[in-house]
Amino acid sequence: MTRKSKIIVGVVVAVVVIAVGAASVKSRQAKGTPVRTAKVGRQDLVSLITANGTLQAKTKVELSANVMGQVTQLNVEEGQAVKNGELLLVIDQARYSAAVEASKKNLEALEAELVRSREAAAQAHRDAANAHKQLGEGIIAQADYDRARSLADQADASSRRAARQVEQAQADLASSRDSLAKTEIRSPIDGIVTRRNIEQGEVVVTGTMNNPGTVLMTISDMSTIEAVLEVDQTDMPALRLGQPASVLIDAYPDQTFPAAVSEIGSSPIRTSSLGAAATGTDYEVKVVLQAHPERVRPGLTVTADITTSTREKTLTVPIGALVLRAPEQPKAKVESEEATRVERPQSTAARLKDIEGVYLVKGGKVEFKPVTVGIKGETDVEVVEGLAEGDEVVIGPFRALRNLKPGDAVRPENKPEGGEK
Repeated sequence: MTRKSKIIVGVVVAVVVIAVGAASVKSRQAKGTPVRTAKVGRQDLVSLITANGTLQAKTKVELSANVMGQVTQLNVEEGQAVKNGELLLVIDQARYSAAVEASKKNLEALEAELVRSREAAAQAHRDAANAHKQLGEGIIAQADYDRARSLADQADASSRRAARQVEQAQADLASSRDSLAKTEIRSPIDGIVTRRNIEQGEVVVTGTMNNPGTVLMTISDMSTIEAVLEVDQTDMPALRLGQPASVLIDAYPDQTFPAAVSEIGSSPIRTSSLGAAATGTDYEVKVVLQAHPERVRPGLTVTADITTSTREKTLTVPIGALVLRAPEQPKAKVESEEATRVERPQSTAARLKDIEGVYLVKGGKVEFKPVTVGIKGETDVEVVEGLAEGDEVVIGPFRALRNLKPGDAVRPENKPEGGEK
């Protein structure tokens, strides 16, 4: 083969390669961006709020002492069942018993003084009556009668003062007896000793304004159990009293227990259920379990799903299909779509103006379709307005959704297994 022939063959081969490459590129471009799509369909949808927390008795009493002293008798152990009125512990009674005896003796002395004062007052009134009679007969002068009348009034005042002293002594005796009675700590309810913080021989300290007193023990009525949950602030508007819930107790992983919302907190939690400072803005929500294991204990960790809304056979799309787009702006003010994405401010006010919608696939191309959504399930969201059953929407991948523009060509590549419908 001559040199000229070789050159001609080389040129032909190069042209063919270039043509094939251009055709391949053009073919790929014609096919568009590979995406995953799903059909808009109907299904039952349940909106859930999931939160973690711990169990506790709905009714529990933390017992503290109202008097100081050493624990001389301790009758219960942690975990023991107790009855209403049962004696739990006794604080040293010596000082309080002595105070009762002293109050009794003081009362007895004052009562005797009251009797004497009343007798003296009665005698003074008799003397004043005689003086009045003698004054009428002219036997004594007016001054003598006035003196007798004054002595009677003084005797009455002394009698009233003695009566008030007796009343005060009676109050002191009642107070001493009350303090003595408070040395005996009794159970205020039927329940179980779920915590005991005191040992026999330890000294009980009462609380003050700034310092809490010793919590001796906690009595819990375990017949009714509630879960105390920490719910994120974004979920609070959907909560209502009475909403059904399902509670999974970590110690009983094979069974869930029905419950209902019984209390919704109004103030954010300052400390978490583990005692650490709260890291986010959560609120305390309580759900009462309608059934629970027989040997359940306070403090067990739980996960609860609260059902806030349900829809039957409602129109839905996967949550991943939803995107936010800025409103269209006049072309005279925007050089390019890319410039719009880069230069658009990301302030809160700007984000609030974004339009929520989906990319609808029609004829191999996408168009942005604004939608109005309702409740959200775990993977799907209700479509209230904007789509019809059977519409095909782009659901991924995320990078494609982020870069798509209305009018872009797309190529659905849905996986037959494990992918969206």
